[in-house]
Amino acid sequence: MSIRPNAMRLGILGFYLVLVGFTTFVLLYQFVIPHGGIVITDPVITTTITTTITTTGPVTTVTTADGTTSVGPGTTTEPVTTTTAGLTYPGTVPAVLSAGTVIGTYESPTVLLTLYQIRASNSDVYVADVVVESAYEILGAFAYNTFGGTNIVETVSTMANNHDAVFAINSDYASHYSVGFVIRNGAILRSTVSNRSAVALLADGTVITLKESETTVQAVFDRGAWQLWSFGPILVEDGQMVASVNDGLERDRVNNPRSGFGAVGKNHFMFVTVDGRTEISHGADIEEFAWIMISLGCVTAYNFDGGGSATMWFDGAVVNKPSEGTERKVGDCVYIKRT
Repeated sequence: MSIRPNAMRLGILGFYLVLVGFTTFVLLYQFVIPHGGIVITDPVITTTITTTITTTGPVTTVTTADGTTSVGPGTTTEPVTTTTAGLTYPGTVPAVLSAGTVIGTYESPTVLLTLYQIRASNSDVYVADVVVESAYEILGAFAYNTFGGTNIVETVSTMANNHDAVFAINSDYASHYSVGFVIRNGAILRSTVSNRSAVALLADGTVITLKESETTVQAVFDRGAWQLWSFGPILVEDGQMVASVNDGLERDRVNNPRSGFGAVGKNHFMFVTVDGRTEISHGADIEEFAWIMISLGCVTAYNFDGGGSATMWFDGAVVNKPSEGTERKVGDCVYIKRT
């Protein structure tokens, strides 16, 4: 019995449609569709707040540690006024910032943030000068709230909005690598060693640098690591530049858009993004980026992912000019929650 030509053609067409559909799905699954990874929930931070209550009658100042008010013996039931000490800026503002332009501010009982635009290395540079009451104010977020997996990327804007942030900056793109220490919001997410140097923000508000090959993630965690980022290189240690354009990485030798993080003192940080690859902004090599950090008073500083990923976001908008003309989707960011 012979097969009719039309039936044969339909069979061949069906085969190719299935083949194209399968190939398309495989390509989308491999390069586009997000899948896999570990879902990460936001931390619940409990902060003890000491509040001073002053009554308008005779006697009294009552201090509580849980945010509630009480009236002790001999006090009155008159209306009370609650006062909090708040934060004060430590020291003086660096001269390079005083000469720049303030483009945004945010203040809460636990966060002081001033956003500046300055010029350095023939580039527009954006600096978030941040003072926090506690290191727990510095938070990490992942695209789709997921660490690892494939194609798990979102813009910094999306992550910031999803986490009710007031400020955000791209960080180390931890999901891009298969090895390297990762600690976020006080949780160890990856413990495999890479040949990179990392930086850790400890719960006491101090910042340390480390070579992953010389320690373990558990040892860093036991020191109180709240966040650990692994990208690099280290820019500044003990107030001295340690970055070099001769470190063997092409990305460090040439002018590039940059993002980074620096510590001026305990709970006092600088988050920095340098524009680049445009006529207005050339970008910075790794040594120039280190000198920017030193000019800001950083005693420790670290390089985050840069290039088209370099993005700084504040109060609902991207403040820098990403080199690709629009935000690149990345795997993670650092943010400060609006309170």
